[in-house]
Amino acid sequence: MAQTIELPPNLFRDPKFVKEFVGSYGILSEVEPKVSAEEQALLVKVGELFEKNQFTAAEQEIVRFIKETENPTDPEKEPGTISAAMVFVLGNLYFASDRGEEARRAFLEAIRRFPRFRRAHTNLGYLHISKNEVEQALPMLQKAIELGETSPRAYGVLGYCYLQQKNAIAAENAYRQAYLLDPKSRDWKLGLAQSLMQQEKLAEATSMLDTLIAENPQDRQLWLQQANALIGQDKKIEAAVNLEVLRLKGLAGESELNLLGNLYMDQGEAQLALFAYLEATEKSPKLDVARALKSARILNDYGYPEKAEALVARIEKTAASSLTPKDRSELELVKVRTARSAGDIARVGTLLESLRASDPANGEVLLELARHHDGIAKEEADEDKRAAALVEAKTWFRLAAEKEAVAYSANLGMGQLLVREKQYSDGLPYIERAIALKKDDKSSLEQYLSRVRRAADRERQRTDREAAERAEAAAKEEAEKAEKNAK
Repeated sequence: MAQTIELPPNLFRDPKFVKEFVGSYGILSEVEPKVSAEEQALLVKVGELFEKNQFTAAEQEIVRFIKETENPTDPEKEPGTISAAMVFVLGNLYFASDRGEEARRAFLEAIRRFPRFRRAHTNLGYLHISKNEVEQALPMLQKAIELGETSPRAYGVLGYCYLQQKNAIAAENAYRQAYLLDPKSRDWKLGLAQSLMQQEKLAEATSMLDTLIAENPQDRQLWLQQANALIGQDKKIEAAVNLEVLRLKGLAGESELNLLGNLYMDQGEAQLALFAYLEATEKSPKLDVARALKSARILNDYGYPEKAEALVARIEKTAASSLTPKDRSELELVKVRTARSAGDIARVGTLLESLRASDPANGEVLLELARHHDGIAKEEADEDKRAAALVEAKTWFRLAAEKEAVAYSANLGMGQLLVREKQYSDGLPYIERAIALKKDDKSSLEQYLSRVRRAADRERQRTDREAAERAEAAAKEEAEKAEKNAK
């Protein structure tokens, strides 16, 4: 429902960050390389250009200085060596001007020259993460923090890396540190909420999202993230409130309205669900027919066929010209189910005959035909008509059982029909096949199978006993005839 929280795309284009990124330079003996007096003087000049946002001019000054140092124009002057610091500053300028590969090479060269260069590790990590290269960014940021990096941005981006790797515990710890240092940052609070949700610490995530929503009430994703957390805690009414807020703000899309309808159905509020489903059909330029039909089936399955029919009518009106043959079959099948739920057997038969003509290979159609004739057989008082309906039902169940999509339901239906007719031995194989095909909880079906097996055993015993009695009677009759003939 709600999208995964991602690193904001403008995180490294924040003007404040850019100025700090390219402009700050201080000497920390353990983690920063030393600079010469000439380099120090140049850095002062470059810093002044940074203050004026004259980054191109700053780059030209540094490049000119490097060339002059390494290849002096004065023949009397010995070539010199550039410190890692100058290479690092040049890498920052490349990064700021979106010259990523040049920046990467510069940062790596700075680290080669001074392996404990903390900010080179930090900024190389930022460079990689700006291209979403999480695997490459992570060790750079880890090393930077090991060397003493304490900025909230570094911890926050580290948390993002862990989050992408599904290491939610590490992500939580990194985001908490970023949040501690910069509690006003929305990005770190978002990341912390996401890491909590990955660990299913849903109550804590809900609380953090409360804070974020209070600060950003128009942010659609925050309401959706919190609705997810509430559903995970089985707080469906509270989740519905979130979705209703989005609906009233005009921020709820088709999928959110369908989810809202489902939540209302869970609460038995069919009318509210119908309103949500109907609004969902109006929200998208191109109606998601499959999702809308699923909503109609939910209404019907919960015992509201008339409301399901209303939704089907809206779907037909909204998407009539764009329905594919598959969509049309699915829509007609929903009509079949709603007509059956409403007890309109004649309409069920008419709809199924039309479907059989237009989509004869559809397993769902074959299964519904079988169920239709099985239902007729259950209610028919006339023995000849009942027998004919049973023949039809068995035929369609067998055909449906050959279709993988409905094989489970078809085998189960056929088995139940035969059991109802007290043909236990014939029904047993169908029940067994149904269990083999069932993918989820089989316990109730296995209990049913045990009862059918016991009935089939009794049936066989009775059949064997009756066969033995007939054989004994025939032998006795044969003996009596032989004795009579002997006289």
